[in-house]
Amino acid sequence: MPRHLPAFLLLLTAACAGGAAPGSAPVPVPVPVQNPPITVAAEPAPAAPAGDGPRADWHRLAVETDQVPGIGSERALRELLAGRQPRRTVLVAVIDGGVDTAHTYLAPVLWRNPKETPGNGRDDDGNGIVDDVFGWNVLAGADGKPVHHDTFELTRLYAACRGLPAGRDVPKPSASGCDSLATAYTAKSREVNGTLAQIRSIESTLQQVTAALQQAMGPGALTRARVERYTPASAQLEQAKRIWLQLADNGLGTEEIVEAKKAYDGQARYGLDTLFNPHPAGRVAGDRDVTGPDALHGTHVAGIIGAVRSAANQVQGVAPNVAIMAVRAVPDGDERDDDVARSIRYAVDNGAQVVNMSFGKGWSPGKAAVDSAVRYAESKGVLLVHAAGNDGENNDVVPSFPTARRPDGSVATNWLEVGATSWKGGSKLVAGFSNYGKQRVDLFAPGEDILSTAPGGGVKKESGTSMAAPVVSGVAALLLAYFPTLTPMDVKSIILESVRTFPGLEVEKPGGDGQKVPFAALSRTGGLVDAYAAVKLALEREKIRP
Repeated sequence: MPRHLPAFLLLLTAACAGGAAPGSAPVPVPVPVQNPPITVAAEPAPAAPAGDGPRADWHRLAVETDQVPGIGSERALRELLAGRQPRRTVLVAVIDGGVDTAHTYLAPVLWRNPKETPGNGRDDDGNGIVDDVFGWNVLAGADGKPVHHDTFELTRLYAACRGLPAGRDVPKPSASGCDSLATAYTAKSREVNGTLAQIRSIESTLQQVTAALQQAMGPGALTRARVERYTPASAQLEQAKRIWLQLADNGLGTEEIVEAKKAYDGQARYGLDTLFNPHPAGRVAGDRDVTGPDALHGTHVAGIIGAVRSAANQVQGVAPNVAIMAVRAVPDGDERDDDVARSIRYAVDNGAQVVNMSFGKGWSPGKAAVDSAVRYAESKGVLLVHAAGNDGENNDVVPSFPTARRPDGSVATNWLEVGATSWKGGSKLVAGFSNYGKQRVDLFAPGEDILSTAPGGGVKKESGTSMAAPVVSGVAALLLAYFPTLTPMDVKSIILESVRTFPGLEVEKPGGDGQKVPFAALSRTGGLVDAYAAVKLALEREKIRP
């Protein structure tokens, strides 16, 4: 799925299991209440901070000084890099669904194409794109309008088997492949439409209990504290209170359910539609509009990496002295392989040192084109950082494309695959939605309840490996900014060698039923990115460099 669905949808899907059947009257939905964080006595694995959630900047904090499993980047800047200044500006490309170029926390750090004269209506750098000042919108139809929705890759392959419009320009799979695709498509259709029905049921239930509580409690917003203090006068109101609080405990308020319904409605209407093709008249070079119809995801990712570092800002990026190049290649649907390949090449050709890719899907018929672009980035020494996915699955068994592994068995040397951790620590250190893999996931990074920039000048919390990847991209940019003799490949090595490990720590296996597994077994390094340790290692290597 594009950009990986917001991680809270995984919680919502699990909650839906107890909902009403499609078409039936809404019934109370039993939502599992999260257990309190558990700590172990091995390597520090701190519990959650006091209160209902983490500090807004928890992902940048340190275990030793803040008792939360962040990356220690603020401590590194404060202690190890005090008195030093960044030595260069690091260009980070964000290949995503769009970036709000007017956001006050991002506008000062956006890349400006030095080869283009803004607003002159000409293609000054001769790359086929007029006025690509902030980057490139790959997604444009033949009519020049930005593409918003697209189909799943599975739908395109299934449609190609049947000669339907969604499969145009997709090579027809083999007969046996088409049989497998038909089975997978049917299962996907049932999953999407079933979940959508359950979301609607939960929405109806929330509306009912909210109305009941509002009437009983009188005017005023229903806040957690207010509902907890309320003493129900009947068994029905007691049940309404319990359900409201259960949903709130799992982050399933009205806003989240509306967002979930919108996401799954889009999947049902467009993602599965074998007759839908947003490129019926062919493809065009794209255009300069890097914001697009829905820039939430890309704006959030960009802010994690490099939002302006000012004490007055609600959100600050991990890295100072970055420039963000926006490349819009991810629609509401599955990104297309040739668009991913073209985006990587654009970023490399325009000087990006790090490329963040917070998207993924389960099928990749054009993987050869993506592999070629990855090799091109590899030849130029550009680091690619990719989100592992939010399906709670083992990437060693079920890959999330694009991947670093090629058909010949070789693996791209310029790639980092990132899983997500939570602020809760202990047995809940790994986010329950995160993909993992001892062979295909390199390391973990904070990815739950991350506050970052949102379109329109706002801020918002989001969860997903899509948030964990830019944390790692930010650490890479921080190292490159302060240590100008390091290459992106040097930085990759430092990041992997300096991860924080938790010897003896067992965590709840993502996507499972509470089964415990060693944290060390979930990735190649068995560790969590540690900016403080990475800076310390970079300082040590700086001393011994000739």
